Amino acid sequence: MKQLALALLIGIALGGVVPEGAPIPLPGNAGAPHRTLTLPEQARFVRGRALFDRDFLKSAGVGPVFNGDSCRACHVDPVIAGSGGRDVQVQRPQMSDGMGGFFPPAETGELAQTHSVPSVAREEIPGTVAFVEERNSPTLLGLGLVQQVLDATILARQDPTDADGDGVRGIAHVLPGGRVGKLGWKANIPDLRGFLRDAMANELGITVPPDATSPFGITSDGDPVQDPELSAQDLEDLLFFMEVLDFPPKGAPQPAGEALFASIGCAKCHVPVLDGVELFSDLLLHDVQPPGFVGVAQGAATSGLYRTAPLRGLRDTGPYFHDGASETIEQAVRRHDGEALAIRQAFEALTPAERAALIAFLASL
Repeated sequence: MKQLALALLIGIALGGVVPEGAPIPLPGNAGAPHRTLTLPEQARFVRGRALFDRDFLKSAGVGPVFNGDSCRACHVDPVIAGSGGRDVQVQRPQMSDGMGGFFPPAETGELAQTHSVPSVAREEIPGTVAFVEERNSPTLLGLGLVQQVLDATILARQDPTDADGDGVRGIAHVLPGGRVGKLGWKANIPDLRGFLRDAMANELGITVPPDATSPFGITSDGDPVQDPELSAQDLEDLLFFMEVLDFPPKGAPQPAGEALFASIGCAKCHVPVLDGVELFSDLLLHDVQPPGFVGVAQGAATSGLYRTAPLRGLRDTGPYFHDGASETIEQAVRRHDGEALAIRQAFEALTPAERAALIAFLASL
């Protein structure tokens, strides 16, 4: 973040993490495409990657409030377009209405952005807020595959009343217009196009071209930079780069841990494969929070409901949970409650060697 502040103050882009002319990673490496690209597609991938790595300065329309000056600022671990650490988490403050409901303060809106133009200072969160929920930056690796899971497949797995009596429920986040949300901690975005447009608005303050097929993003703002601040071609190149990224490569097989993963019930929500995509998620909303938990609601994703996080690449996406408050995989497992209480208790009842085997399996994904 010091680099970001310096770049804004001096008005010079400081460069990204990918050297100019760097080759496209080969299959089996993090950051590689999930399919063979044609020569024109390779050029498009490189353009999109460069845009993802680019610093957006005030002259390019960043702000007036924003969390980072590039996509890479929050998505860089273990490679560009990966996850982000706690230092780049976003904050969602909430006021109480005194009747059990919550709403964002007028001073910040839904997000309290880290920076603003021209002051380069965090937005002030009112001292009267009821709570502030932090959100960790998820990995983008493999999300182009995740969005290929059919809406019907997700809907078919719902069990809102626990009809099978296993203690696990799960609902799809059906968005206005009828599409099913698949991306984001609250499954409130249906595809990467919406995810990208939303991020350009909320994380960078960059306007995008109008799109009748996607309600996300902003198409105009009050700064002197001509709208849209991101061209249609740049947006499509960025989107292509994100859509063809593969999941990170898996580690060595861990059959003992994989068997335990299934036998104690982890796979009830972290479904290994949907529509041929090995993602380890049902993409449904579940409540695995402790009693009394209060969180931010987004649409049908009420206070304690969060999307089952896909587990591919887990070893490189810490810290864990929506708020990044779990530093290790085992801490994240032990934090499961609510619908996952019995499954967590089954994990805790394992022998130390069995728990180690299960964690080794999770870390191999």
